[in-house]
Amino acid sequence: MENRLSDILDKQIDIFSIVKDVLRQWWVILLMSVSVALFTELWVNMTYEPEYTVRSTFVVTTKKINRDLYQDLNTAKEMAEQFSYILESNILKRKVAEDLGLEKFTAATTVNVLSETNLMELTVTSGSAMESYRVLRSIMNNYNSVSDYVIENVILEVIQPPTIPDGPSNSLNTRESMKQAFLIAAAVMTALFALLSYSKDTVKNEREVSKKIDAKFLGSICHETKVKSLRSLKNAKSASLLIRNPMCTFRFVESNKNVASRIRNQMNRNGFKTLLVTSVMENEGKSTVAANVALALAQENKNVLLMDCDFRKPAQYKIFSADKDDIVNFPEILEKKKGLGNLVKRQEKTSLYTVFNSTPSAGMEQLLETGTLQIILDFFRQKMDYIILDASPMGLVSDAEELAYLVDATLLVVRQDRVLASDINDTIDVLNRSRGKVLGCVFNDVVTGLAERIGSYGYGDGYRYGGRYGKQAK
Repeated sequence: MENRLSDILDKQIDIFSIVKDVLRQWWVILLMSVSVALFTELWVNMTYEPEYTVRSTFVVTTKKINRDLYQDLNTAKEMAEQFSYILESNILKRKVAEDLGLEKFTAATTVNVLSETNLMELTVTSGSAMESYRVLRSIMNNYNSVSDYVIENVILEVIQPPTIPDGPSNSLNTRESMKQAFLIAAAVMTALFALLSYSKDTVKNEREVSKKIDAKFLGSICHETKVKSLRSLKNAKSASLLIRNPMCTFRFVESNKNVASRIRNQMNRNGFKTLLVTSVMENEGKSTVAANVALALAQENKNVLLMDCDFRKPAQYKIFSADKDDIVNFPEILEKKKGLGNLVKRQEKTSLYTVFNSTPSAGMEQLLETGTLQIILDFFRQKMDYIILDASPMGLVSDAEELAYLVDATLLVVRQDRVLASDINDTIDVLNRSRGKVLGCVFNDVVTGLAERIGSYGYGDGYRYGGRYGKQAK
């Protein structure tokens, strides 16, 4: 219990993540608030009972000849208290009920003294305008039979007789009720999502990477928006973010190059050549990271082979906007062991070699059983400085886990505030039991400012795993 309390106290509030998560659920908040407002309107209309109030004003004076205003004011105050007592008496209520032929006296009555005057106001409220009027008239006609016992030397003069009201005193105001219900529901839903965001154990900032993730931190890649202008908004989903693109910001390019440099140092230190790039869930940007790491290493005059081994949802050909001549049917080549001579294509004016595939395949186990991929990797180990394999997400299908036995190391891409830390660490444990143990993790799509987070457009790989290939991530 003490440890749990300590964890809660040590946990820092990331206001940016909370605001982002709340805004991400704006449509849920709006939908729930509108629903509550509509239900409130229905409830108010169903439970509404009109009330009609009738008033009569009296001037209170004493019977004494030598009276003054001060005495009349005191008399009015005392009269109001005594009159209230009379109105609450069962004797007067029975008389009024008998007078009007009612089974029971149900009207509400009040007596008030107007401030700084000797005027007294009597009000009667009930569910019927005529009933309120008749009750007040009956009280005025019958109160003397009771008041003579408790009120002496007092004269009541009517200066404003009662009139039948034109409408209910509690007019139905559904608009105001709906407005209040909407605001309350919106506030409650906002607070709920804020609480859920705070309690969600994801990796929200760079400080939490080393604290929560059981892998070496190899750096962060900053967020880069795909929408550069209104003209580019239409093609935002299909746009890719390669560091050779002159439209990419200097910050984005440099963060990718820094990550690639750290990956190179780690691989050289351990004598590794083959690297598998994966993530826990889809749309964390692992294909874009793999492409940019390969490009960055190639820009260092290294011979790099980038292979699209995400056989479920290949994406590298989209990221590079590859021509048809540069795309091969990789699953068929692995299965039939034909076309190996045309497998690898070189990117123009670079030392980057690629294997682009656009044909999805569900038979990963059958493709690996042929041993062709292992043969290809062994062959290019002698030709290339580095071989990078873009694999499927670990949390959706088992392909990456099987490929991890063919490589030297694995790079895990972790997108900011997307996957639970426990799921990330479970994935790391699985990978560390294979040959391609986790080289480290890259913290991807990192945004730091509130405005940047609110307006961020994620640059995940832009596809969904569904149907027979695994559960669709949310």
